Amino acid sequence: MHKPLPFGQHLRSSAAPAAFLLLALTLAACGTTPNSGPPPAEAPAIAGSLNAQASAGTLVVGQTRQLTVTVSGRAPQPGELTWTTGNAAVATVSQTGLVTATGAGSTTIRTALSSNPSAFIDFTLTVTAAGTTPAPAPAPTTGTFAQRVLTLTNAARAQARTCGSTSFSAAAPVAANAQLTQAAQGHAADMAARNYFSHTSQDGRTMAQRITATGYAWRNIGENIAAGQTTPEAVVDGWLKSEGHCRNIMNASFTELGVGYAAVGNYGHYWVQDFGRR
Repeated sequence: MHKPLPFGQHLRSSAAPAAFLLLALTLAACGTTPNSGPPPAEAPAIAGSLNAQASAGTLVVGQTRQLTVTVSGRAPQPGELTWTTGNAAVATVSQTGLVTATGAGSTTIRTALSSNPSAFIDFTLTVTAAGTTPAPAPAPTTGTFAQRVLTLTNAARAQARTCGSTSFSAAAPVAANAQLTQAAQGHAADMAARNYFSHTSQDGRTMAQRITATGYAWRNIGENIAAGQTTPEAVVDGWLKSEGHCRNIMNASFTELGVGYAAVGNYGHYWVQDFGRR
């Protein structure tokens, strides 16, 4: 069974280095970084900073699915999260995140910090009756999916929007860059092959090190990652609903973008956006 994972955002800019690791599940993003000094470490989860949506996929009545969430990169402590269901007639959920499909329909499963209910993740879930086969998702194609993410990203930048508490004017489109694409695709493929989800590669490399290794002479870089979303539309929509990822997409200082996509691994779909400016 495929479980959605967090969106991630990483950012390094000419301002003080910063990185944000939100209540992990289906969102993870990296900020902006100046090309000086060591890359920043991932920071702990910030209470109240997350209001995200993920997909729990499709279940048949009677099936179960374990939803997994991390807090600051670790397993949650007993009682640290509160799980609720939007419709118990469609699905129930235990306080460990085990979902049981009870009837056909759609509902939302929410997990929130018990100490701060405004920090939550909503999982959308579809339940079908036994014997019903959902329509198959379109066959993923790395090149076309990456191009679609670029197109949707530029469509988002073309409109003024608010990311969390910050308002952004419309920004110029970003151009596809082969070196950023190499870094993004390499990281997406590595996460899929090794079944992990992080801005830091399992060999210890950071976003900055992966991009620098391609020969890209950057001044500012940023990274968004996601896992579990089946289409470019779903992943870009999720990023735009998350403050940190939205900030990366709307950052006017970025002029180029590389997109990585891999359809392997425990989560089925892995996405990476590497933004840059030279």
